[in-house]
Amino acid sequence: MNSKLFQNWGRLVLGVLSIAVVLLSYTLVTIQPDNNPALLPPIPDIIGAFFTNITRGALFDALGASLYRISMGFLIGTSCALILGFLIGWYKTIEYIFDPLIEAVRPIPPLAYIPIVIIWFGIEEFSRVLLISIACFMVCVVNVIAGMKNVPKVYVDAASTMGATRFQIFRTVAIPAATPFIFTGLRVALAAAWTTLVAAELIAAPNGLGFLLQEGRRYFLTDQVMMIIVIIGACAFTMDRIFRIVQARLTRWSEARE
Repeated sequence: MNSKLFQNWGRLVLGVLSIAVVLLSYTLVTIQPDNNPALLPPIPDIIGAFFTNITRGALFDALGASLYRISMGFLIGTSCALILGFLIGWYKTIEYIFDPLIEAVRPIPPLAYIPIVIIWFGIEEFSRVLLISIACFMVCVVNVIAGMKNVPKVYVDAASTMGATRFQIFRTVAIPAATPFIFTGLRVALAAAWTTLVAAELIAAPNGLGFLLQEGRRYFLTDQVMMIIVIIGACAFTMDRIFRIVQARLTRWSEARE
């Protein structure tokens, strides 16, 4: 117990130190006489942009809009990925039908769908959620399929020996055994969701964090751009930490647990 506690504290201290080093290095660069604050704003200016956007109400509106799109796209995309990934990874017939289709479209970057989605569905909210769903689905389904295919055969044989049906093995053995792969897919999908969200909002959105980035670029508000980048990183980091905590609780039995 003491060893584990020491390890957790050591990890926290090293993480804080790494962030501190980055902030210190950035500060040292920005205080140089030849630094142009318009191109590389000091940290106080970035903090000032944060409070300015809070005061005018833009930040909370943008963050709420972006989190809504992330949540909807992530839930839709990963739900489809889980269902189809379970079936493809476990049932050969379904694999033969859908695997070639997935492998054919998987290398296509999600951002490549932006023009056709805009042509078909316009620039409304549905288009942005759809793009995020596609991005989440493509990266998540591959991990789910891999997890189902890497279920230890000894688990399956043991359940079969005890009289379990194929569906019972699928539900009570295969899916739990694939949980580490599933959470890996969910975490990668979350990162893809943020990347796609910002790109979609940069192109056509009346609000959102990507919209504020575009506004900062248009009016040369570099401090606002840096502030939004920090907020996006902080939100993505927090959500990823939540997934890791849930994964650790659900996969205590797994030696591959992080």
